[in-house]
Amino acid sequence: MNSIEWKSGKALVSGVVFLVAGLLQGCGGGDHHWAWAEQSVNNHGGDSRLNVWKPDSDPGVFSLSQHWYTRGSGDNKQTVEGGWQVYPGKYGTSNPVLFIYYTPDNYASGCYNLDCSGFVQVNNSWVLGGSLLPTSVNGGTQYIIRMQWQLYEGNWWLFVQGSGDYVAVGYYPASAYNNGPITDYASWIKYGGEVVENGSGNAGEMGSGGWSRAAYQRTVYYIDTSHVSRWANMTSHQPTSSCYTIDLNNNASGSWANYFYFGGPGCP
Repeated sequence: MNSIEWKSGKALVSGVVFLVAGLLQGCGGGDHHWAWAEQSVNNHGGDSRLNVWKPDSDPGVFSLSQHWYTRGSGDNKQTVEGGWQVYPGKYGTSNPVLFIYYTPDNYASGCYNLDCSGFVQVNNSWVLGGSLLPTSVNGGTQYIIRMQWQLYEGNWWLFVQGSGDYVAVGYYPASAYNNGPITDYASWIKYGGEVVENGSGNAGEMGSGGWSRAAYQRTVYYIDTSHVSRWANMTSHQPTSSCYTIDLNNNASGSWANYFYFGGPGCP
């Protein structure tokens, strides 16, 4: 089990999330729904704090909160991804787990975690595919991981922080992307939630599993191509707003800076 950071208090506010889940391409089978925020900007990665929840993915396949860094289109799309995920059919548990994913060719190949030879892990203090416990409580204690992806000398490095120091977990080498364009820079940053249907049009919970402002990512920033940290200035998307929503706050004051709440009870 991975050790994660906790924050006490009741900083979360009850209320309806107003703001954009959609259908995009990805792995996991079935139709995918998103509630996400994005910015078109050349970058070398980014950083956010994700509070960890245990949504019920049933009757769907999985539910997650993650980062995406992408470049290219069509069959040439390349991605770097990671966050927490509830995926009982894969991990054999309904607990959220730490996960990463990559594809060099628009999901024709690529894999989760260490399921193929793509990722080079250099520190085993974080278990890829390992449970993240305990989980956050609506109106109560929030349990948080901080994640950063950073492109350095052609390699995409993963850093994770929980209750201890930031740890360099490992990296995707340029060879995992066939030395493709994302090894120079990514052109999009994306953060948010995703669920997958069961094949019959039904999907489970996202985020905290309800409409309250509970599941979030905060202090979202990207790393520019000169390796300078910049606050993100994103646009939100929630095409399936009857099921899943996102409430984005750019350039906000206070310690949270840029942040968003996201989630929903399921579809249809």
